[in-house]
Amino acid sequence: MFTALDALTNLFNSGSALKRDHDIPVSRLENSFFEIVRLSDLDASMKRPNHRHDFFKILWFTSSSDAAHFIDFESYPAESGLIYLIAPGQVHAYEGLSGSGYAIVFSLDLFSSIQNPRLRLMFNPFMNRGIPSGSDEAGVLRQLAELMVLESGGKKDFFILLSYVEAFLRHIARMHSEASFVLTKAGERMGKLFALVDGSFRSERRSDFYASALGITPKRLNEILNERFGTTLTRILHRRLILEAKREVAYGRKSFKEIAFELGFSDQAYFSRFFKAQAGMMPADFRRTMASGPGGAMPKDAGGS
Repeated sequence: MFTALDALTNLFNSGSALKRDHDIPVSRLENSFFEIVRLSDLDASMKRPNHRHDFFKILWFTSSSDAAHFIDFESYPAESGLIYLIAPGQVHAYEGLSGSGYAIVFSLDLFSSIQNPRLRLMFNPFMNRGIPSGSDEAGVLRQLAELMVLESGGKKDFFILLSYVEAFLRHIARMHSEASFVLTKAGERMGKLFALVDGSFRSERRSDFYASALGITPKRLNEILNERFGTTLTRILHRRLILEAKREVAYGRKSFKEIAFELGFSDQAYFSRFFKAQAGMMPADFRRTMASGPGGAMPKDAGGS
């Protein structure tokens, strides 16, 4: 039976988010399967403009920073305790990573070897909010992170590092209800939904298409999304559409008319209205902002749903 995990693994394997027709630079994990760095060891003034990864990344802030931090063109806080799980293909940028914390990166091979398949669903590119870590869990997470530092700088055993990463993810899932939701049957169903949206958002906007694929009614689908994520299917579809539109507008080589057509809009004017409602500016204005800073992004609340 084709599962949610199969769908997401196929998505990561296909590299669909790393298409050659985008000019967004790709940061690759060369000749390694795992790396970890303490944020305090980095140059606090180091900036990275928009780029994508071909690996998975866990970014944990253990102290707060005023530096701007962006995921998929939206700004997110670099606040103490927040953990971000970033999947391959997502657009990342920052204006420095001052303060303390850890950046943990690992390959698709290690990701695919995580024994509990539902833990892999935590790397959900549709839900980028930071996961808060409380003081009770922070001590355990720090110990695990330091064990990763020691092992990575020593023998770098694949299976030992795999066990540390899996334990780290289990603790994240246990301490936060939204993260722990992926461990349930309903959470696996939502993982399948997100993979379906990513593969069909250009041509399918009907709720009954997605609900039918999951074996539930459109009403029940939206109830689950609202209860667990505070969102709706329409908002998820709009989020995926505007992300692809931003990638194409900012870094693609196509005209706005071509972009509108490929994303399923009937005309350029309709696309431009949608873009402004979601991003808070017209496509031409957004393209110009890309040169203004590492993220080239508007604040998260600049646009619509």
